[in-house]
Amino acid sequence: MDTRWPLVGRAVEQRCVEELLREGKPGGLIIVGPAGAGKTRLAQHANDLAIGRGYHSLNVSATHASQELPLGAFAPWLSPEKNVMAEPHSVLAGAAASLKKSAGRKRLLLCIDDMHYLDNASSLLVQQMIAHHDVAVVATCRDDAASKPNVMTFWKEGLLDRVDLRAFTEEESSGLAAAVVDGPIDSITASELHRLSGGLPLMLRELMLSSRQKGLLTFRNGVWSLSGEFSAESRLGDLFKGQIQENSTSEVALLQTVAVGEPALLRHLLRIFDISLLEELESRSVLAIRREGAEEEVRFVHPLYSEILRNSLPPLQRRRRIQELVDLYRDDAEKRSDVALRLALWSIELGEGASPTVLMDAAIISFATLDLKRAHQLAEAAWKEAPQAETAAFLGTVLWMTADYQTAEEVLASAWSTVRDPREMAIVGLARATALEGLEKFNEADKILTQAASTQSDASEAGKGDPAGIDYRGLLEVRRAKFLLHLNRKTEAEDLLNSHKESPDPYTRWEARITLGLLLAHDGRPEEAASTVDSLTPPESHRHSNILLSHHPIMKYLVQAIALMQSGATAGALKLLLNAESSDTYRESPSGRAMLEGVRAEVELLRGDARAAADRLTRVLASKVEQGWPLGRTYLQCCLLQAGALVGDSKAMARARAGIGTGGGSLAYAVGAHGVAEAWAAVADGRIDVGQQLLIEVLEKTKGHRGTIRLEAAHSLARIGYPKKAARYVQDILLPEGPLLSARVQYIEFLAQSDASRLESVGEKFEKCGAHLLAAESYADASRIHTRKGNKRAAAGAMRASTRLLDQCPGVRTPVSMSVGSVSQLTARERQIALLAARNMSSAEVAEHLVVSTRTVDNHLQKIFAKLGITSRREIGKALRLGPDDSAETSTM
Repeated sequence: MDTRWPLVGRAVEQRCVEELLREGKPGGLIIVGPAGAGKTRLAQHANDLAIGRGYHSLNVSATHASQELPLGAFAPWLSPEKNVMAEPHSVLAGAAASLKKSAGRKRLLLCIDDMHYLDNASSLLVQQMIAHHDVAVVATCRDDAASKPNVMTFWKEGLLDRVDLRAFTEEESSGLAAAVVDGPIDSITASELHRLSGGLPLMLRELMLSSRQKGLLTFRNGVWSLSGEFSAESRLGDLFKGQIQENSTSEVALLQTVAVGEPALLRHLLRIFDISLLEELESRSVLAIRREGAEEEVRFVHPLYSEILRNSLPPLQRRRRIQELVDLYRDDAEKRSDVALRLALWSIELGEGASPTVLMDAAIISFATLDLKRAHQLAEAAWKEAPQAETAAFLGTVLWMTADYQTAEEVLASAWSTVRDPREMAIVGLARATALEGLEKFNEADKILTQAASTQSDASEAGKGDPAGIDYRGLLEVRRAKFLLHLNRKTEAEDLLNSHKESPDPYTRWEARITLGLLLAHDGRPEEAASTVDSLTPPESHRHSNILLSHHPIMKYLVQAIALMQSGATAGALKLLLNAESSDTYRESPSGRAMLEGVRAEVELLRGDARAAADRLTRVLASKVEQGWPLGRTYLQCCLLQAGALVGDSKAMARARAGIGTGGGSLAYAVGAHGVAEAWAAVADGRIDVGQQLLIEVLEKTKGHRGTIRLEAAHSLARIGYPKKAARYVQDILLPEGPLLSARVQYIEFLAQSDASRLESVGEKFEKCGAHLLAAESYADASRIHTRKGNKRAAAGAMRASTRLLDQCPGVRTPVSMSVGSVSQLTARERQIALLAARNMSSAEVAEHLVVSTRTVDNHLQKIFAKLGITSRREIGKALRLGPDDSAETSTM
């Protein structure tokens, strides 16, 4: 019988395949079903159909063995040269180019069997091929693996349409059986086949094979029928084992070898097994031989066969088979990087030594595709084999990216004590400083970088510079500037960065300008920040660039977006971020996406859309988008805490608070932002006095640096009711550039002076910047002051402007916005009590919280009801313009 049984009973699924190939759109199908449902056969049909229609089709078989290798499933079509690139977009772009090259001018179809066995890098590659290279995909996946993240991404995000295969009906089972034997099946036999197979094509086929081999299924009187009873074996594993001659040690050994090393190269197997044995197993439809690239490979006809054998293989026999494979493949290691890596992984499993160069090559690819677990395993093995400076730097970086700063410091401190020359000191020093940053040991990092930089000067004078031409001294000094900022030595840091921004070395120039751009943007000089990076071009990838953490091209988008946001061009910032989302570097770098998603959330907060920001950040933090950027994770959580506070989302606030400072979290990249976020969270909890204290702490701690975060803290202090205190702190902040930052300063000053007319002009400036919430608050404060001074007409006009703008800020509540729309404004104490009452707290609970009497609370509530035009607690939520999350809380009052 033919290995590939006839395709029957899948008319709907066949039409899906035909439509995909006919329409020629990117994307495709993912065929999901239980083991033995016919997924692979349907994919084979797609392959045959595509070839007939002029496609170039690649049959990609992901296996248990291939998932251990970065890009392992695609190895036959990729360049055999060792990959030394360290950036995700470079690795994936190179792999995509190889696949496209194999297709020539034809459209490419990827037929991927067992997609759930794809490694992380291969999964990312398929996503890129669909998104950017007009590639069609037909993939298969077992139903019990369809919820794996790497698989679910395809069908949940619409990259591939999901097709679920059901079991056959009895009529369809009968049709398949008849097609397999090319003749009619009597009804009793067909019914029994369907019952025992459960409607699964593979099971039915194996039953027929087993029965025919045992002489139970015979052709008589023009029909196929039973001449006895079917075997009682009803499990596929038992049926498969029934096909193996277990008394043949050579056959068992061959099958075990293929199971461990699948796919196995035919030429290697023929060195230790007789060709007649392979022919016999091929004829029994156990093994299949097919050409992939330049090699003929041996695989099991169905992946389940391999799984059954692997799971039943005793540990000592597995070791024996691995040792045989190591001996077979050893000579190929110099020619193919994927073979070298397989040998290295097998050697690790055997407890033997492996080539550190091979391990590092594989670790770099794993790192580039953010398979950090695999990168850690490989780099650690390479470090044990050869404790060299570059290996230590790489391992330290991987540990840093998994937030294991202490272990990273231990590895790098060990390497630091044994460095042999200035180049090694630079490589280890750069990585070690990064680990120390995670531990917030800024002075120690500064000393390390200073010492390493001084040796570079000595080396240059002695003519012992780096042979690759990398300016390590420049890199060390640029990195040191970051720590000077941490140590509040801003002027010194800026001078150092300016001295290197025109460096002839592309790495140093890129790092210097990106760092300087971020410094200027956060210092309230967005125009200077933008001009610093506008003409900047990212340097080409280099093997060592994996530890240059600002090297990623997306960093330029980051600086530009922050500069636009700080200058008040929020619409322009959003446009830039949307453009960045369509770039290759955005899709291919999860950590890069996290940076831009964080800035986008900040822009949304500025525009008053805190609900959208909270939802976005919740999605980002729930995924692995921020993987590889552990210090930035804290920054994202601070943004989420503030967004949740502004819309009263207690769940988002709790989620953010639970994440800040845990799992190795560091506040190194969230200086001040954490304090501001916690202050707003305290205000949301009704503890305005605590919010005031937290903001003052931020202003005291950030003296001398990070002008924008100081300005935000002072602005927040004024917004929650303390403008005069905020005005005192604004005096020592340099006047910032741009309409948005200057409007923040003016808001504080004019509110402290109770100047309503000027506050209205500030509201106009905020509105032009797209800062709807800040504009609404400015108008509301102006209305309150006009009311107090008896200017009712002006008060009403300002209030209308505030109400109009707040309509663009769904669900947002701040001490100022809470009372917008009321006849009279609430006092600070009334706003505080109203907020607590809206959180379903009783008068006694509010009194205990504020350390006042219950009677005082009730008196204030009566005044609140009168001012808001309501008669009960139930109406507070609506009167205060609370969002949907808060409505659920207030509905039970």
